[in-house]
Amino acid sequence: MIFALATPVAQSALAIFRASGKDCFNVFNSVLNKPILNYREVCLRDIIFNNELVDRCSVVFYKGPKSFTGEDSLEVFCHGGLPVIRALASVFLKLGFEEAAPGEFSKRAFENEKISLNEAEAIADLIHSEDAEKSKLSVAALSGRLNELVLSIGDDVNALRVFVEGSIDFSDEDYNFIEEGEVGLRLKQLKTRVNNIIDSSLVSSKKLTKNRVLFFGPPNTGKSSLFNRLLGFDRALVSNVPGTTRDLIDSEMFYNSVNLELVDSAGIRDTNDLIESQGVELSKSELDATDVVLVVLDKDTEKLAAGFKVVLGEKKSLFVFNKSDESSPVDDFDCVVSAKNGEGIQGLKDKILPLVKLSYSESKKTFLIRDRHLVLFNNALGHLEDCSAKIQRESDVDLAAEDLRLARSCLDEFLGVKFPDALLGDIFKDFCIGK
Repeated sequence: MIFALATPVAQSALAIFRASGKDCFNVFNSVLNKPILNYREVCLRDIIFNNELVDRCSVVFYKGPKSFTGEDSLEVFCHGGLPVIRALASVFLKLGFEEAAPGEFSKRAFENEKISLNEAEAIADLIHSEDAEKSKLSVAALSGRLNELVLSIGDDVNALRVFVEGSIDFSDEDYNFIEEGEVGLRLKQLKTRVNNIIDSSLVSSKKLTKNRVLFFGPPNTGKSSLFNRLLGFDRALVSNVPGTTRDLIDSEMFYNSVNLELVDSAGIRDTNDLIESQGVELSKSELDATDVVLVVLDKDTEKLAAGFKVVLGEKKSLFVFNKSDESSPVDDFDCVVSAKNGEGIQGLKDKILPLVKLSYSESKKTFLIRDRHLVLFNNALGHLEDCSAKIQRESDVDLAAEDLRLARSCLDEFLGVKFPDALLGDIFKDFCIGK
């Protein structure tokens, strides 16, 4: 039997414990003031241990295999005070439950064939989603739609193997398995279907990346002040001395269901100061890893706008004229703001959002996949392409059959039908406790 706190360890109105394993019902019923007899029915019960009231909680039992893990499980909704959380955790331990490892509930669900390996990974991605768009893509993967597509392709690969291997086993027959089975045409269709999956998928890392917004430009244009103004608190040091910001400073901002990572950088200028020059170079190198660049200029530096446009090229950017409380720009800018009094800040936020969302809205991505998934799909595609080339040569038909087997193997590994021994540990260790 395992248990875990499924909510953060923090003072709150409610906390949720999860438990799973054989005989967990009888064991946990032993500490309730009144046993629970029905499944999937939320019951209010007093938890009493050593003749002391621990808490009054809502408890629900789930009978396996009709549960998330596929085995008997329960959930306890208790009050979120830290002493209550500690006391209830102690009760679980004294009852013989073991603390669950990260992702152990989802791992058991996979092992009991309640979810596929891809769906298990989608759960982790959903937990780590930092905006609505990425969450939507994770839910799509969790729904099983991607699994259905891959399974269908795998079945069609197997169907082709019948014809290719038939041409090997019955080579003396007059029947042309390759032609009659339209193997060439069907291979072309399969390659298109795999390509469509690759093209419609956004590749994530184990933890999804944030939408990075870099404050870029010359010194003393108010980058740090604007950075602090957008955050709503003083995160970066502000000074009139050029070169005050010497390193990258980042902080998160959540706005309209989108998580933004704001990055303040050193002012771009020629300098003999070694530390400052390193900061400048770091700012330049950050451009490639940034989704949106805010070029911050003022009345003394607005003439540099043309040069920065050349440097940035096609990079998504906003040219921001700061210090509007002191003067107005001569040329056109994307935004005119004052970090000092807040003028134009709302408009700046509203212009940032469409730019960070472009990669999702314009590309029309359907699924969120991981790097290893992309490798498997590309490998499957490569084997299908090799097969297409080999069936053109009668002497290589036996090798073409092996390519089809390898393509199916890649798809099976994605589905979790076949996978390296160490893979499960790598996947589930990235989960949070209680999931």
